Amino acid sequence: MSGAQGTLEARELVVTRGGKRILDRASLTVAPGEAVAIEGPSGSGKSTLVRALALLVEADEGQLLLGGVDVRTLPPEQVRRQVAFLAQRPAMFPGTVADNLRAGPALHGEVLPDARAAALIADVGLPPETLSQEARTLSGGEQQRVALARALANDPSLLLLDEPTASLDPEAGLQIVELVSGLRRRGLGVVMVTHVAAHAALLGGTLYRCDAGRISRA
Repeated sequence: MSGAQGTLEARELVVTRGGKRILDRASLTVAPGEAVAIEGPSGSGKSTLVRALALLVEADEGQLLLGGVDVRTLPPEQVRRQVAFLAQRPAMFPGTVADNLRAGPALHGEVLPDARAAALIADVGLPPETLSQEARTLSGGEQQRVALARALANDPSLLLLDEPTASLDPEAGLQIVELVSGLRRRGLGVVMVTHVAAHAALLGGTLYRCDAGRISRA
């Protein structure tokens, strides 16, 4: 997939809830291989922004383009295949880690080869025997790694992360950011919401500041 096909662009997004603007004409662009970190205080709208980029929150105004095309004109499965989302506390599906990794491709009528599953679990720094473990028995840090591998199983061009280290201890959190930074260097576009300045610096790329629903280059 070329960078032009995978470029995600938000133009003047507005999200209003209860008469209050949670996002106030927020705009940013990220292409495959680029990294964007979004910092800001609690309640500033940064999580709403990344969830709007992932089509989990519908904007009241503005445009969201993927490869220059309005996402509203594209099949949802096409958008979700190109743009993966990782939540703060991703839920593990019932079954083994391998079952979790197969879930995404199965939605598209595809079978994840065993070799691909092994490569994904290695990419996130887990041993191969993890594939046969029950996913819900893993530690928080291990589950976050599995969720990352699961998000990558569809070969997205862009990865959106909403405070991916918020529920982890400092060491595990740092390891997750290092993993994501490495993936970015291999061509994956990344947008990461974080409240940890060191994590934003480690990710590299462009830093944005979100405050009262407005976003600007830091």
